[in-house]
Amino acid sequence: MFEITIQMLPFLMFFSLGIALFHTVILTALLELKIKPTWIMFIIDPLIIALGYYFFPHQSGFIFIGLFVSVFVLAIIAMITKGIQSIVDSFKKARQEKKPIWKIILGGFGILFVYLGFFYFGIYSIFIIFFIIIISSILPNNKNRFFFYQRNLPTSKIKSVAIGLAEICGKAKAIEPVFSSYSTTKCVGYIYTVDEITESRDDDGKTSKSYREIKRKIGFNNFLLQDDSGSIEVVPDKIEWISFWPATEIEAGNLRYREYILDEKTEILMIGQAFYEDAKTIFRYDDNKKLFGMAPLEWVNFANKWRPLKLKAVATLLCIALFSAFIILIPVKASGTKLIFESVNWKENFSKKPFDFFK
Repeated sequence: MFEITIQMLPFLMFFSLGIALFHTVILTALLELKIKPTWIMFIIDPLIIALGYYFFPHQSGFIFIGLFVSVFVLAIIAMITKGIQSIVDSFKKARQEKKPIWKIILGGFGILFVYLGFFYFGIYSIFIIFFIIIISSILPNNKNRFFFYQRNLPTSKIKSVAIGLAEICGKAKAIEPVFSSYSTTKCVGYIYTVDEITESRDDDGKTSKSYREIKRKIGFNNFLLQDDSGSIEVVPDKIEWISFWPATEIEAGNLRYREYILDEKTEILMIGQAFYEDAKTIFRYDDNKKLFGMAPLEWVNFANKWRPLKLKAVATLLCIALFSAFIILIPVKASGTKLIFESVNWKENFSKKPFDFFK
């Protein structure tokens, strides 16, 4: 049997403090359980090792291994739980936005494949997830697509805007004003959201908060966008609010209330489709490009100014990730003053079960 010796006991009890740290993070941050006091795992885990040594000496080694493995078991449970919650939240949000059923189902399968990939690739999933996070920051999404076209489209005067995808800039003017839900502000349009707040506290007593949207309300009527050449009517269906700051943000209890306001003073830049309808030109969602967005002009200018720095930062992170993966995954032997890089059997490595890396 695998026994812990008296010489090993102090070291393993000290090592269990690291296990306790992971237990605390997973239970409080990922599983969102309320543990009081938050440092209780730093007592329980070393105590398990000590009690195992005294009461089950012949199985004490397996008790330690079980405690170590429990970190990965809890992490997997937390990932599955978060994944299911994410799918449910995505489904509810998609239904609120009236997305097609096939897109919702496809998104659910996408999340499912991510979790299956974790079990297939094992420890290598860490690098795959890291690459996905970096690449997703530069791949097309609503915001990236907006700024992509913004950099390539010329800003047209509203009076002479051509039919089709176009970029215009000006100030909004309400045809029929609306009043926001929370502050009853008279405005062109608004978005009102309610977020559920979850608090967690680390070992140093620092509190961190996470937010989950549970309610969203949008108030918008057709409005005019004006520049020095004229005005155009905007149909706000499916319009994307990009880089707007909340005009009102209040936390009460475990809820956060935020309100985004489109007023008549802020100069905004819009990208969408100019369309001729009923003897007049309107501005609306572009079904071909799947694009219709607006952003404060001040923020657009700021984003364009710092874009080169962002691209350099992303390229640097990719290089660091590749170099780190190379160091960790490639077996290296030292021979005197030389480093010898051995070949890797990738087929064998990727066919291993998860966490075979630790064996």
